[in-house]
Amino acid sequence: MEKEMTLISAKGKLKGIWGEAVNPIEGMTPLVILAKTGDKDQAFWLSRYLNDAGILTFTFEAEDAASAINGYHLAFDELRNDDRVASEYIVFAGYGEAGNAAAVAASEIGRSVRGIFLMSPVIKDWDKIKGYQGRSYIVAGSDDDQAPLASLEMMAKQLKQGELLQMRGAGHDYREEDWERAGMLLRTWVLTGLN
Repeated sequence: MEKEMTLISAKGKLKGIWGEAVNPIEGMTPLVILAKTGDKDQAFWLSRYLNDAGILTFTFEAEDAASAINGYHLAFDELRNDDRVASEYIVFAGYGEAGNAAAVAASEIGRSVRGIFLMSPVIKDWDKIKGYQGRSYIVAGSDDDQAPLASLEMMAKQLKQGELLQMRGAGHDYREEDWERAGMLLRTWVLTGLN
């Protein structure tokens, strides 16, 4: 079940959608925080997909990378103490520009963010990202002209716990089947790959 939620803190206010997990795991549940930064970004669809798999989500829209970074910070600060959230299993996820923002915010917060899941991230802030110590999973399209495969392979190798998966035939603008595959990968990674 989804419901609108407004988070308010000294850092500001953030409106988003809280996605309840269907048949949640006993006790506290992993949380994926997603920012939506563009028209082709299917963050809300991805959120529902994860909810159906028993994972909590908070999804918000951001006008640009800076507001997305601030949103990840605010959502993390406000939701990590929620009784439903397994605070040691909070993941930031993002596609394109939101991928860069998720990585920057996670790097600034540190290992308290258990992992980052980046879908064809358009990396602009490598100097801020390269020190991230948590788990990193990068999904790269083999035909992506905005987030080239070679650059993302190098990024995955340089991150302490980086992994890369190439989606053959995918460009930067994901097709429906690319989103479905990314959703399956994220779900599996959150439930089994964060240990």
